[in-house]
Amino acid sequence: MNRVPPLRFALGLLAVMLTSWIWSVLFYVVSPIPYYTVQQPEDPVAAARSLREYFPESGTYILPGRSATKEERDLLRREGPVAHVFLEADGPPLPQGLKNLLGTVQGLAIGLWLGMAMLLLNRYTTKYWNHVAIVSSVAVAYTVYPRIADIIFSDYPPGYTLMMVFSDGVSFILMVMVMAWFTRPTAGR
Repeated sequence: MNRVPPLRFALGLLAVMLTSWIWSVLFYVVSPIPYYTVQQPEDPVAAARSLREYFPESGTYILPGRSATKEERDLLRREGPVAHVFLEADGPPLPQGLKNLLGTVQGLAIGLWLGMAMLLLNRYTTKYWNHVAIVSSVAVAYTVYPRIADIIFSDYPPGYTLMMVFSDGVSFILMVMVMAWFTRPTAGR
């Protein structure tokens, strides 16, 4: 019987977490690509004050919203603007240290779910590239579905959304490749 040593599985969890961190830093901190997909206001302080005037509380606001009259919805759909505003009125909701901790837990949890999928696949195939192809197909399908739905149904800007599809897709494929490597079975003992 084929098995995966527990230590190698645990190392796979850590490797997936590191892979997600490295990809995120390279793509969102080092690379300028994400910033090509968003606009910057000329005066960010004035823009923030204006947002606070119309959106006084933290939350997610949609224009036109459900409370808009039919005439208001028709006007905004015809002439604009339409918007989704994600607002934290008092700045970031979590301190950076807590964000880093939660990001670490997230990376480990993703590694665990990927690892469990790989262990299930070991019953049917033990080939590395089969695992990568099968799990990556599911991961990319899930990545594309909500993002493209955002373009179609929620008026999200296509450039930003497609950048997120690329980022999420590459991230998942890298994590799948790493975990598939660590969950290759060894000859049973």
